[in-house]
Parts: sequence; structure tokens; C-alpha cells
Amino acid sequence: MMTLPTPLATLRRQIPCIPRINYLANCSQAPLTTPVYEAIEQYLQSWMQAGMDWDRWMEEVEAARAAFARLIHAQPEHIAVGTSVSQLVSSVASALASAPRPTRRRILSSTADFPGVGHAWSALRKYGWTVDVLPAPDGLLAEAQVREALREDTALLSVPHVYYGQGACNDLSALLSVARSQGSYLLVDAYQSLGTIPIDVQATPVDFLVSGTLKYLLGTAGIAFLYVRPELLEHLEPAVTGWFGRRHPFDFSLQLDYAGHASRFDLGTPPVVNAYAARSGMEMILHVGVAPIRAHLEDLTRVAFAAAFQHGLTIAGPQTLSQRGATIAFDVGSTEQAHALDHALHRRDIHVAARGAMLRLAPHGFTTEAEIVDAITAIAQLLHKEQEGEKYA
Repeated sequence: MMTLPTPLATLRRQIPCIPRINYLANCSQAPLTTPVYEAIEQYLQSWMQAGMDWDRWMEEVEAARAAFARLIHAQPEHIAVGTSVSQLVSSVASALASAPRPTRRRILSSTADFPGVGHAWSALRKYGWTVDVLPAPDGLLAEAQVREALREDTALLSVPHVYYGQGACNDLSALLSVARSQGSYLLVDAYQSLGTIPIDVQATPVDFLVSGTLKYLLGTAGIAFLYVRPELLEHLEPAVTGWFGRRHPFDFSLQLDYAGHASRFDLGTPPVVNAYAARSGMEMILHVGVAPIRAHLEDLTRVAFAAAFQHGLTIAGPQTLSQRGATIAFDVGSTEQAHALDHALHRRDIHVAARGAMLRLAPHGFTTEAEIVDAITAIAQLLHKEQEGEKYA
């Protein structure tokens, strides 16, 4: 059995629900850590003692913006702060609709996009845009498939870095190369990868990248971030906007002057308490390092494949590590079956995340080899009971 390296072991000790719970639901929601709890408590104390401390609160929002920038090797001025990925992608869509590229009014998406992202693109159809959706049943977008589908009228290619369904990981460098060959923008949804796979927007200069913090970044819902490649900013003026998207928000002017940086995609009053949680969670990830987390997760994936083989189970999705994110998923045949297994495992204090017919195990840097083996063994036992006509217990 492998032992956790010291930084990962330290991270594990900061999660109060462990070891009582075998926590493998990080693709849905991270467990609460002590530092994040304390950060939220700092905000509550500030609110309770001072009633209002906007200068301090805005400093925390900017600290969260800066932490996100560090994670992807960007500058804070290239990052917008929003409340959700859906909202930020909708803002990007509104900017594209008014951008001076009259011959490019097509979005190329896929069935691997998370619905909230796909919905934002679909809304453009109301304004005469074409939105084509590529089939991607396993979550992977092949370079040849995308190259064939891209056309000169395509404004943007939308891809998930890691597919939420079963953890397939797309090759961003290859997809960026294809998009560039047609002069199309590339937007990357990194919600299921950031914090577990190193991302460097300098080395792989995508045009847009979005993510929230409630999953592998150890934060909470209600806050998300958007990276915009700086060369694009002067051409993009989102119609989905708000007073924090202005050059000088606290001038309280009705003039629609867009901020000179990515903050032009900021909307209304920022989610302050969420920023406290997000900043703390991201700083924990930065302290440990994404590369060691990725290395550990690859080791756990190897263990998972071996345990699944031992029990006669097959892990869904790609069978090579380079094409996988953190999620380890089993296709159990139906949504009903997946949720029944989810509930049965929950009663055993094994927390996973069902999604459609997929039963997803999503470890993190704090997960141990024994926890992966125990979870897969429990799944095999439950499936055997079902095959024998017994009810889950």
C-alpha cells in the first residue's frame, strides 16, 4: 500500500469528515476543510463586528482572483469573477454576438459539454447564430473529428478539458491547433480538471477558460472565474454585464464604459463570502502543488483498474492514463441503478456521485489507495447482490 507524501497527508488531516467518511465525490462537491471553514468564519466575524467592511471584502475578492490566476499561470487582470460558469459563458456568448466578425456566426459544441455551457451557446440561436453539436459519447473530441467539423464561419469551439460523465480528458494542445487553423476561438471548461491536472495558459494559449471552485479546488458554489486571452479583450463587449464590469464601478455612472481588463466580464456585486472560501481552497491547492496531486491520482487510477479487473468490473471511458482526469466511473446501465448504488454506498459511509447511468468515484490528493479498493470492492459486492436478486443494504 502506498503512503501519502507529506504535503498530501497534511491536506488530508485538514478535512474533518475524514476518516469517518470515504470521500470520493469530489467531481460534485469537495469536502469542507478546516482552512476554508476558518476563512468563512473570518467573513462572518467581520460582518458581525463591523456590519460592513467593503474595502476588506473587496480585497478578498481580488485575492481569490489572483489565486485563480496563479493556478493557470495568468495575470489577475486577465481573470473575471462571476457566480457560476453558466453565467460567465453566457456573458462570453453575448460578447461574441456583438463582436465585429460578421462572417463568423457559428458555435461548435459537443455532447460532452456540461448542460449549463451548452445552454449558453444554444441561446445564440435566437439571434441568428448556428450552433452545431458534435457527438462525443465517451467525452473525447478527436482532432480529426473537430477538423472536419470546423468551418470558416465558426467563431468558437467549446470543449470540456475533462468530461463530467466518466472522466475522459481532452488534448487541449491538439484542439487549440485545430481551432487556430480555422481562425476560431477555443473555450475550455476546466471545472472537472483544474486542481488535478496542471494548466498553463502561457504554454497552451487558449482564448477562454472557465471554472468554479466547489469541486477539486476545495471551495464552494456561488463563485466562478473566467480567463480571457488579453489580446481579445478590446474586441469583446458583453451585453450580459453589470456595474462591476465598468472602469470605475464606484463612480456609480450609467455610462457603459467597459473595464480595460477581463473585469469587463464581471457583473454585479461579487459573491463575497464565496470568495473567502474560494481563495482559501485554491491557496491550499497551490501550497500542495497540482503536479503532485496529478501524480498521486494517476497512481490511484492504476490501483482502481487493478481492483476493478480483480472483481470483474470495467471502468468506463479511456483506458490510458493520459486520456483520463480524476474521475473513475462505472456504467451500471441506468440512472435508477446508479442512484440506488449511490444511496447504498452512502449508507456504508462511502460517498460517490451518480450522474446518469454512471457511478462516479472521484478521488483527490488526500485519497488513499485503501479507500479506492474498499469502494470498488463494495460496488462489486452490491452488484453481486443485485444479480442474486437481493436488495441493496
